[in-house]
Amino acid sequence: MSFIHERRARNSRLLSRNTTINLLRFFWVVLVIWCEFGVFFYSLSDCKWPDKELKEAGSTEKPTRVLLISDPQLPNPRRSGISWFGYHASSTRYIRKGWSVVTRLHPHVVVWLGDTLASGRYVTSEDEYENYVDEFKGIFTIDKSVPNYFVPGNRDVGLGESSAFSKNTRKYFTEYFGPVNQEIDLAGHRLIFIDAPGLVDEDYRRHGMGKQYETWTPAAGGPIEFIASVAIKGGRSLHTLDVPIILFSHIPLSRPASTSCGPLREKGSIRASAGYGYQNMLGKETTRFVLHTLRPAAVFSGDNRDYCDMTHQLPGTDVNVLAKTSIREVTVKSFSPSSHIRRPGFQLLSLIPPDSVVSPHGSTFADAHCLLPDTFRIFNSIYLPALVLTAIVLLYFNISPDRHRRRFSTLSPDSATRSRPSSPPPGPESAIWTNWSPRRSSGPTSPGSALPPSVRVPSAKEIFTFRALSSAPGSPHDSPLLSPIPLFHAGHEDEMDPAHYPSQHHSDHVWPSGEDVHEAPLFLPSPSARRSERKWLSWSWSFVFRGRRRRITIAPPTWGEIKKLYASDNGDSMSRGKRRGMLWRLGGDSVSVALPAVVTWALIGWLFF
Repeated sequence: MSFIHERRARNSRLLSRNTTINLLRFFWVVLVIWCEFGVFFYSLSDCKWPDKELKEAGSTEKPTRVLLISDPQLPNPRRSGISWFGYHASSTRYIRKGWSVVTRLHPHVVVWLGDTLASGRYVTSEDEYENYVDEFKGIFTIDKSVPNYFVPGNRDVGLGESSAFSKNTRKYFTEYFGPVNQEIDLAGHRLIFIDAPGLVDEDYRRHGMGKQYETWTPAAGGPIEFIASVAIKGGRSLHTLDVPIILFSHIPLSRPASTSCGPLREKGSIRASAGYGYQNMLGKETTRFVLHTLRPAAVFSGDNRDYCDMTHQLPGTDVNVLAKTSIREVTVKSFSPSSHIRRPGFQLLSLIPPDSVVSPHGSTFADAHCLLPDTFRIFNSIYLPALVLTAIVLLYFNISPDRHRRRFSTLSPDSATRSRPSSPPPGPESAIWTNWSPRRSSGPTSPGSALPPSVRVPSAKEIFTFRALSSAPGSPHDSPLLSPIPLFHAGHEDEMDPAHYPSQHHSDHVWPSGEDVHEAPLFLPSPSARRSERKWLSWSWSFVFRGRRRRITIAPPTWGEIKKLYASDNGDSMSRGKRRGMLWRLGGDSVSVALPAVVTWALIGWLFF
């Protein structure tokens, strides 16, 4: 028996309320660490630089690694406000965690493909713009030896005419991020960064005057003049093969609406549209002018949020036999979370000098697509089921705490004996009738007079009971034996003494002397009396099931029933004061489970991100 009690005690400790709550705390701490921080490191487990593709071309040069980031769209803290919750706050935290993981790839160069600031075009004060840039640099920290090149986006410098746009936005962008149009030489390649929003604005002016690009006089310092100067400097106007050009533009180039973006795109394709402050593709004439003038080896763009990989085909009349007739364009995924995509991302680009390529058809660059975690899937597939499971467990332990305390209380062989009140010494008659009761009732008690003859025990037969007696001396095991002891004998007419009744209290009520009297001192109220109080608010349905008539009644809870959910009105007490209502206990347990996870989330985010 002791083994059974020990096993029950061990199981009760494992399934106790405190043990379960501690397990839930540990579960949520691990879950928060993984879903808020671990998934970012796990998402980069398959993200590697495409250096292997360049080695297959026979090059022994170490590739130059370029990190491409599109549309970070950092919110302005002065306009969006400082808050721990909300879309802007969660987006900023996501960007911060994503960038801290991406920098572990150790790029040599970082190229930003536009929309660096979410509301840079609205900033009219230089002090506010400077604080905005400081916020950006505080989040996107990187080694000072790594150069950064910025392509202007429509959210950075604006697009079109609007009184809400700042007149000095291009001046601020040039001062803090660099020229809006620029070119650099890197690993034997020429990287061209163009002002796509400015190109769209100039294209509108050209089209409004009804001129072609061949007869158009470019604006001084504008993107069209810059593209023409790059072509002349590199000899591109003569259609000769020169240093490979890689073009970077915030706005994608024009393409037919039916053009596929490849299997890596989440949904749809890029279609021509324009609106207030944006245009999602360059015009057809502008695209033809850019591709025909620069003849880039590849184009990388942004703005669309989703990934797109397509190829532009140049007409045969526009090129000679030595020039390329197809140009690949990659639209890089947005780095910040958006409702248009499930998983943000970025692009990796590796470059090697053209003279190091042994194979005549070998490529001098390669790129790879990388993804960041899906926050919507994390919430729907992990957080929501875990929240429902936790709520069920806490409800189970709080909906009836007394029952669970009795069920999971620690039992021992001596606990029942120690906790039971002292009982009178057993006598011959106490095996069946006794005047001791483990619980005294405050209600009506048994009468003190003799029972009527009709309900007395018949005296025709003997009634035997069994008592445990010690074995005779010399018994092998000294074990108790059961021996019958007659309590009532034939012919014994002894009436039952009222002292043998289970209650020690007596009342003035007496048993009726006759057998035909059936009156009772107390009656329960009629069931219909209570139903009539809420009859006008209740709904009932009667039906017959298995030969019996059934009734289902649905009624709103009364004020007293609602009050019991928050606080119990009985006099029982718990270890920490009076017993509280179910919702109060449930709320306390929920806070107790969530608090360690929230503290862990805030601490890790503050220390490492």
